[in-house]
Amino acid sequence: MRDLNFFEPFLDKKQLKFNKMIFLYLLLAIAVIGLGVLGALNQLEINALQKDVDSLSAVANDPQTLKKVEAVKAFETETEQFKGEVENIKSLDKSIQARDVIGEDLLYDINSRLPGGVFLTNMSITGRDIQLTGFAEDQYSIAEFGKGLEKLPDAQEIFISNISAVESYYRFAMNLTLKEVLVDAN
Repeated sequence: MRDLNFFEPFLDKKQLKFNKMIFLYLLLAIAVIGLGVLGALNQLEINALQKDVDSLSAVANDPQTLKKVEAVKAFETETEQFKGEVENIKSLDKSIQARDVIGEDLLYDINSRLPGGVFLTNMSITGRDIQLTGFAEDQYSIAEFGKGLEKLPDAQEIFISNISAVESYYRFAMNLTLKEVLVDAN
């Protein structure tokens, strides 16, 4: 038979045994608690985002906001139309400038070809036709002026329609027709 020693449990140190099941249950409990905390945090974030969405939706569906949006859209449409009209005006202006043969340079050229003793009293411009009237001291000066105008790069035809003597001067009327200008469609 064996002897009973009541002090034996105090004499031997108990060693902590590593129990795998307790460790697994503990690990499982930590994972469940972690997932619960993570789910709760996600739900709080979802609720906060939902409140933001609701407030933004309320602003977006507000009649005053919708009126402002419609006004901005109408303004954008009007602005686009205006830009299109401006582009049309620019292209029209370029076309007009390309067709515009009669400008300052042509008037300076006509003035530079005036011989001494010839004075212009009237200049009438209609399309490509220019009618010049004036006075000259002699008929030769009028012919010289007509020949000078024939040398203009844009001149097509020069016609002196009338020369009449008035006291000591000669009154004349001259027609100048300019060349047709071909406009590039670009």
